[in-house]
Amino acid sequence: MSDKIVKAFKFHFKPSKIQSEKLNDTLRLCQQLYNAALQERRDAYTLNKISINYQAQQNQLPDIKQTNPEYKEIYSQILQNVLKRVELAFQGFFSRVKKGVKAGFPRFRSVNRYDSFTFTQSGFSLTGNKLTLSKIGTVKLKLSRQIIGKVKTCQIKREIDKWFVIFTVETSVEPLEKTGQEIGCDVGIASFLKFSDGSEIENPRFAETLQKTLRIAQRSVSRNKKGGKNRTKAVLKLRKIHQKIKNCRSDFQHKAARYLVNNFDLICIEKLEVSNMMKNHCLARVIADVSWSSFFSILKCKAVEADKTVKEVPPHHTSQTCSSCGHCEKANRKTQADFVCLKCHFSINADENAAINILALGKKLLDKTYRNIESVSKESLTITASV
Repeated sequence: MSDKIVKAFKFHFKPSKIQSEKLNDTLRLCQQLYNAALQERRDAYTLNKISINYQAQQNQLPDIKQTNPEYKEIYSQILQNVLKRVELAFQGFFSRVKKGVKAGFPRFRSVNRYDSFTFTQSGFSLTGNKLTLSKIGTVKLKLSRQIIGKVKTCQIKREIDKWFVIFTVETSVEPLEKTGQEIGCDVGIASFLKFSDGSEIENPRFAETLQKTLRIAQRSVSRNKKGGKNRTKAVLKLRKIHQKIKNCRSDFQHKAARYLVNNFDLICIEKLEVSNMMKNHCLARVIADVSWSSFFSILKCKAVEADKTVKEVPPHHTSQTCSSCGHCEKANRKTQADFVCLKCHFSINADENAAINILALGKKLLDKTYRNIESVSKESLTITASV
């Protein structure tokens, strides 16, 4: 197929001591430029009611390099990308204001919260497993897989005390062989995924497993004096535990999504408002641990890449409706795990019943969409013929 998609390839590398210093200096200077650009926009509007855009700030870069010679040691496109990030932050803010949701004004970044910079078009070259970065040097990558497609951007990212490169690549859709299989998925807390065929994927509960280790690390941080070396060490240890949880969860979600995309042509899921569900303080921690939003995002991306279909359905009453007779009543769900229809007495696991309903609703909505497209196509053909 000729359809193009954008993928990201992430690889670990170990810079030398001198290269590590250059990388950290680049991040520090980018963070300072980001905050200065943000401050300039705020002051210009607060004091003079003037809006400054990306182009105006980009035109100031030559003067900034003259005033601060340190910036001459950074590739020009990296600095331009920093200003572009400020622009995107404000665009996102105004977009949220227009939609009437909680806006969240762009914030200043601390040194610890600014951890990446990007070569947008040039300034980098990849030969085999060796990556050459302008004004930084050549590093050796751990290429865990082959890069397929045309590399568009190169992002260098620091994760705690490790360095990674992320290549954004434009490539073609590579359809997987059709299986003719369809599946409905009900996400949950007891089991991560319950399928309409009765099978399930268990919830690994990564954060809960390391909860005791997390508590000890958090107490160690709180007991040490701010600014002290021991506190710095304790914070580093705590961040590594959180990073381990994040990596384990991401690996699990990618494998679960890959299983679904490889084995099913149609995957029906619920369109959940996870942010609203997180307001339930009793369940917020376990909902954050399963991280449904990130899983759905991964699943959709893999489905597009493989030319498979993911259909989202409204979640309303899927757990209260009988998948056998269609009777909907709240009391049908006898317990959290059991479903017994009060009308036809059909008995089944509650999550499996919901998954069956999700699949049926997904197929119905998909069929309706196709019929609407066909009717529009026929109507345009009729109009064209009459003209």
